[in-house]
This record gives sequence, C-alpha cells and structure tokens, in this order.
Amino acid sequence: MNANRLDLQALRRRVFKDCGGWPGIAALLGVAGLVLEFGFHKPVLPVWLLASLQWVALLGFAIALLDRVRCDGLSRVTMRRHGGHVVFFALLYALLMLRDHPLVLMRALAAGYVGIHWLWRRMTHVAGLAGERLERGSKPLRPDKLLVGSFAAAILFGGLLLLLPRATTTQIDTYVADHPFGHIINCFFTATSATCVTGLAVYDTSTDFTRFGQVVILVLIQLGGLGIMVSGSLFGMLTGRKLSLRESLVLQDALSHQTIGQLRGMIRFIVVSTLLFELFGAVLLYTMWPAEMPSFSERVFHSVFHAVSAFCNAGFALHTDSLVGFRGCWQVYTIIMPLIVIGGLGFPVLSEIKARWQRRRSGRSRHQRSWTLHSRFVLIATPSLIIVPAIIMYALESIGSPTSVVGDQIALSELNWFERAWAVLFRSITTRTAGFNVTTLSSDAQSTGTTFLMCVLMFIGGSPASTAGGVKTVAIFVLGVGVWSTLRRRPHVEFAHRAIPDTIVRRAATVVFVMFAIVTTVTLLLCCTESASLDEVLFESVSACGTVGLTLGLTPKLTLTGRVVIMAAMFAGRLGPLSILLALAGRESTARYTYPEEQVVIG
Repeated sequence: MNANRLDLQALRRRVFKDCGGWPGIAALLGVAGLVLEFGFHKPVLPVWLLASLQWVALLGFAIALLDRVRCDGLSRVTMRRHGGHVVFFALLYALLMLRDHPLVLMRALAAGYVGIHWLWRRMTHVAGLAGERLERGSKPLRPDKLLVGSFAAAILFGGLLLLLPRATTTQIDTYVADHPFGHIINCFFTATSATCVTGLAVYDTSTDFTRFGQVVILVLIQLGGLGIMVSGSLFGMLTGRKLSLRESLVLQDALSHQTIGQLRGMIRFIVVSTLLFELFGAVLLYTMWPAEMPSFSERVFHSVFHAVSAFCNAGFALHTDSLVGFRGCWQVYTIIMPLIVIGGLGFPVLSEIKARWQRRRSGRSRHQRSWTLHSRFVLIATPSLIIVPAIIMYALESIGSPTSVVGDQIALSELNWFERAWAVLFRSITTRTAGFNVTTLSSDAQSTGTTFLMCVLMFIGGSPASTAGGVKTVAIFVLGVGVWSTLRRRPHVEFAHRAIPDTIVRRAATVVFVMFAIVTTVTLLLCCTESASLDEVLFESVSACGTVGLTLGLTPKLTLTGRVVIMAAMFAGRLGPLSILLALAGRESTARYTYPEEQVVIG
C-alpha cells in the first residue's frame, strides 16, 4: 500500500515537473481559458472566469520571469535572454492603446504568447530528454522518428484547433450536424494538407473557414514549409550538447552538406530570408485585390496569406477558383511565380547565391570558387523543368483538337496566344508542388497529354532543402547523369569534372523508388474506394504524394476512406523520402569480408 502511494506521489511530481511547475500549470489554464472563450461562438463558461484563468497565466509568467532575472542577475546576457519578453509586451500595449477595448485584446494576445512560450519550453525539454537518451545510447531515439512525431503533433494540434466551432462558418453547420465524423476527418484533412504544404482541401478555405480558421491554416503552412528544413537543426541546437556522428550526417543531408559549425548561421539565414521574401511579396500583392475589398486589414491578410502560401509552395488560396479570377493581373506572373520558384530552389542554393553576390560587391569575385555541384544541378534543372514543359504544353493545347469545356470553364485552348503563353508558363511552375492555377483544371478543359506531363512534373517536385515536395530535382538529375555515365561506359558517375559518390546515387535511386511505390499503392487504394476515372485517380495520387495540391475535381468528392488515404499520402509524400535519408544517414558500415560476384541478366 505504501509502495503504491509512493509511486503515485512520484508520478505526480514527475507530471508537475514536466508541466513546468506552477508557471506551467498557470500557462495551461490560460490556454484553456483562451480556447473556451474564443474557440466557440459563445463562451462556454462565464467570461469573468475565463478571463481570470488568463490573468493567472500572465501572473505566473511574470513571477517566473522575475525569478529568473533575479537568479541570473542584471547583465547583458540576461537582457539578451529575457529582454524579448519585455519588448513584446511593451509593443503590444502600445499597439493596443489605439483600439477601443485594449484590455481585452491585450489580455488575450498576452495569454496566447504565454501559451506559445510554454509550448516551446516543453518542446525544448522533450528535445533535451531525447538528447540524453541519444548520449547514453541505451535506447537510441532515431532522429527520423522524432521528425515524423513532430509533424504528427503539429497536424494533431492544428486539427483540434480547426475542430473548434469558431474556426468554421455557419455555412457548414448542417453538414456538421448530419456528419460529425466526416467533419472531424475534413478538419484533420485540412490540417494535414496545410502542414504538409499540399493545398488539397475538402472544405473551401474562403467560404467554409472563418478568419480564425484561416489564421490557423496560415500558421500551419508556415510551420510546415520551414519545419522540414530546420527541424533537424533545431533538434541538435535545442539539446545544447555536442552532436553525434549520426546527427551530423542527418544535418548535412538536410542542409546540403553544410558543416555543423554553419548550422546556426544557416538557420538564421532561413528565417530572415523567408520573412523578407514573404514581406516583399505581400507588399506588392496589396494592390491586386478588387475594389470590392475596401478594408485595409482584409487586403493585408489576403496579401500575407497568398505570399506565404506561394513561397511555401502550399497552393492554398482565399478564393474558390484559386487564382483564375486574377488571370489578367500582372502580380500573378511577376510576384506569385517568382515566390514559387525561389521557395523551390532550396536555401543552400539561395545562401550560395547571396555569398557570391557579397563577394562580387566587395571586389573578391576573381578569387571565389566555382559553383558547388549541388547548386549547378539545381540551377540547371529548375529553368529546364520550367521552359521545356511550358513549350510542350503550349504545343499540346495549340496543335491538338480543342478541348470541350462546360459552363464557365476557362481552358488553355480558348485563350489567345499571348495569354496561353503566360498560362502554360504559370502552370509549368505551379505544377511542381505549388498548387495554384489560373485556368480551369479538369479532364474536359485540357488534353490528355497535358495531364500526363503534369503528373511527371508533380512527381519530380522542387529542389532539396526547399519548401517544395516531390522526389526533388537533384535526385532525378543524379539518376540522369548516372544513366549517361553508364551509356558512356564510365566506371563512375561524373559531371562537370566531378565524380558523384556511389552512395549518393543509391540514395537518389532509393528515394525515387520509394516515391514510385507510394504513388502506386495510393492509386490502387483509390481505385478501390472511389468511382472515378483512372486519370483523375492517378492525378490525385501524384498530387498528394508530391504535396502539390492540384486536383481534377476529385478531392471534394472523395469518400471518407479515400480522404484518409489521401491524408496518409500527403504525410508520406512530405516525410517519406526525407525519413528514408535520415534513416540511411550514419548507417554505413564496413564489412570485414566480401561475397563473390555473380552476373545477372539485365534486359
């Protein structure tokens, strides 16, 4: 009896410690108060009680902050470590003084800030525990499992937020009442699509979600677009210890062979460059919206949402027809298209471009080295996969028989030569994981050859260490170079006077084969669950696995089983190839023996 009591007390102490003590409990109460007050159309409990919970969270955070400052002492290091909290609350108060009800807004936003800070601290704590397990080596926690778990947790959290009544409009209340389980699936489908930056949606983002729901989707897009590059780096940095050999290989793979000493600078470059590109795009998109949108806040939100969605190659839009209604706007081709391309290049390439530009400005360009092989692959493959498919699609839609359109569909074959040229160029760019469209996308509005070519582009995707999905351009380029070297009977895979290690070639082949197997499996499952043609099913499968977001109209008509299959496809397509690379990193072993060779027949 006493032993059971001691175990129960130890469990309570462990839970209390893992929650962060009394400040952590207060932060949890504040988050609960926020959800119960603003997550429903009407507060579930009295407002004074929910507000009290949020004030308790703020009080606990203030006490904990003062205690840490007292323990650390007033120094420059202390101000750098904790000064951000003071600056945030000061700016928040100064901003909200201009509003009608500053106290309510300040309380809610400050409580949300405390909740986010508490969640970040708990993530750091978990990462530290994982690092200790890796250091001890008793039960090693594989980094690829931690990466998959973090994305699954983000999807779960986002799905729960979208399930709140405040996240959806009253337009779907009848569906929610008649199909509660279907509504749950749809919310988690949207969360998966946003976190995996895919863009497939059962609910209409513009009409079925409120501003709160759209903000949740926007945050998930931003986290999903950046998390796949920086999560491994953050894992090593948050543990606060020396990285093992396996983790070093993991980070080198994720950041295109950057040395461990450059990780902190690379993360800083990723965050700063992302925010700058998205801010620049949002400013230029401000004038694109119609005059029927006079509200300043509405225009700003639309600009930020589409800039983030374009740079993260997500494909979510706040319009039912995506960007079809803005086909004649110059911003679509001069802002949206460059954001998609830049986001799909990969941050290692952007970092090298920045470094070479800085050397040229400083007059040291004559001493700089040639481009790295990775950047050469990306900078050759990217324009090739934009221009060549655009020319082929233009020919297919111009020379072939005109497509049959129904109602107000806008087909490529209906446009004049100038509009068609811009439309096929936009489609060639967006097909490789972006998911926007400026013309109607359906089997009736385009030729079969265009549909097949789009499937190929969706399968290839963007470049490594970028916001795009697919098997990546470098993997396809490496395999192409390997085929060419084999045809030339060269003993090694070579390009630009450099030999590519056999390990890299095998990894590229593994990623391509795994993605092909995933697409095949998803296609077979959808053929069993859906009543649709093969081209619609195949297009949907490749779009989900390549995290593109384009559809021939099958997504809203998917059965519940089909939606679950597509959710798994989006998750596997976003994390599958990367997890394979993470699992392979650091696993190379040298055997003390070799087996005798034996020839097999090929072809």
